[in-house]
Amino acid sequence: MTLDKHSEHAPFSPPPPQPSPLTRSTQTTLTMNEATRNKLLKSYKTQVASATSTVFATLAVVSATRYASRGALPPLASVTAVRVMNFSTYAFAKNRVSNFIQRMTGESPLEIYDQEGSSPTVSTVITFTAAGLFAGLVSSPVACPFELAKNVVQTSVLMSHRSQASSNAPNDPSLRNMPRLSTTEAFRQIYKRYGFRGLYTGFHLHALRDTVGTGLYFGVYETVKQIAEREMGKGTGAPAIAGAICSTMPWFCTYPLDTRKTRAQSVLLGKSKEVGEAASAMAKSSIYKGLSIILIRTAINNMILLSIYEYMNKRIDNLDDSISNL
Repeated sequence: MTLDKHSEHAPFSPPPPQPSPLTRSTQTTLTMNEATRNKLLKSYKTQVASATSTVFATLAVVSATRYASRGALPPLASVTAVRVMNFSTYAFAKNRVSNFIQRMTGESPLEIYDQEGSSPTVSTVITFTAAGLFAGLVSSPVACPFELAKNVVQTSVLMSHRSQASSNAPNDPSLRNMPRLSTTEAFRQIYKRYGFRGLYTGFHLHALRDTVGTGLYFGVYETVKQIAEREMGKGTGAPAIAGAICSTMPWFCTYPLDTRKTRAQSVLLGKSKEVGEAASAMAKSSIYKGLSIILIRTAINNMILLSIYEYMNKRIDNLDDSISNL
């Protein structure tokens, strides 16, 4: 038997371990991955922050995890997608509006806004409101089908409750067993009966409501936050205060549009007397019954959402995306 040089001196000893190139580069690879991840997070900061904050705020207020089996996850996904598009479009638009105003006046509204202790000006209010108007208009084609499905589901639930409470229900199985639609079933039913165009029933009212509402939402939020930070200092709950105010004030302005939109969309379930009564009841319920509960829930939702959103933005801004050579 022929032995190699190593075997002649130590026939029973294993060869000394050789350093693996992968082992030598593990730390560098991890550093590269972390830096790449941080750069990616910074590139999509608005999307990450808005998606995370929307999910947490919605779960905190609605407890959607309890109703996952009842079809709560599709609405959560749709709300998150629309909110991400809304915030992303707003972030893009406010920079463009600020640049336009700077070219016209020589002053940048965003630079004024970012100055510590600054107060709102006409240019800052116009910038944030105009950007919000644009964001609401752009996101409305995406939001309309999901909102339509939600309204159809809510109307079907009210119709089910009314039929079961009817005096004829004990003797009429069709009234006792009137189904409640899920979000997926609502989409399927609308598309089957009315085609793709049916998903945009009442779109003109929806677009007008979202455009006005989103413009007021961001305009009020940025203005109130600026005032709160000036009086209280940064990091003292200004986003929560501004979130509570910006989510409730626009609601009063857009409620008439929302009522008309809900009634216009109710025709998708038919034109019977029961459908009309259920749609009217749903449209009026938020203003005549439980108004305080709705406003409190909306305020809390946006307090949580915008606080997490601002926190995520700051954390992502502070991430280290530099690559160190090891």
